[in-house]
Amino acid sequence: MTESFPAQPRDEPAFNVPGPVLLIVGTILGLYAVQSWIGPDWPQRFGLIPVRLWRGDVLGLVTSMGVHGEWMHAGSNAVAALAFGAPLARRLGTDARGYALFLGFFLVCGVVSGLGYALINPESRIPLIGASGAVFGLIGAATRLMNPWGVLEPLGSPRVIGMTGAWIGVNVLVALLGFDPSTGLRGIAWEAHLVGLACGLLGVGAWLRLWRIAPVRIPAPGPWGGPPTSEH
Repeated sequence: MTESFPAQPRDEPAFNVPGPVLLIVGTILGLYAVQSWIGPDWPQRFGLIPVRLWRGDVLGLVTSMGVHGEWMHAGSNAVAALAFGAPLARRLGTDARGYALFLGFFLVCGVVSGLGYALINPESRIPLIGASGAVFGLIGAATRLMNPWGVLEPLGSPRVIGMTGAWIGVNVLVALLGFDPSTGLRGIAWEAHLVGLACGLLGVGAWLRLWRIAPVRIPAPGPWGGPPTSEH
């Protein structure tokens, strides 16, 4: 499958967030509002606890995405989804099918990131909460789609390599410091972030092919300095 882009990218309004992204943002903030009214035991009830997962409690892989520790936690995930969700949402479309595919990709990345975290920390009894693994899946997808044409860039493109290296570096810094310097939050599951990022980077091409999303045509030479390439 080959992609190409039009000679001129489309003009977009200054603020034009696709509906699927707004749905995710609203859900993150809305669920935290409900959580904060009901009581403090949500992390234990709905978080992903690795030792429970390996005993068969798989529901936490999904429910943990809807639980956050504080407004800063929920807000930072909502802002990141708002900033990086649009490229994938536009490729998938904003009809009912596009909404379903966008939500499906978000959930798959969240589940995979949770599984990765549990594999790395199999004996942990600390609840993993938050949608950041799924959000990093959107960041990984955006890393390959965030260009004026919405073209799926090759994994080896200099821009993709550079952005990926930057995101890895940020999470390594968080791991070394023990907190997120941008928000001050501690206990950051950087492992889940990196697994989610990898899921988005490697999975977005397969997701587009699986659901037969129409490719964008690229005239040669492509914007990354070479001939058209297949989506992968």
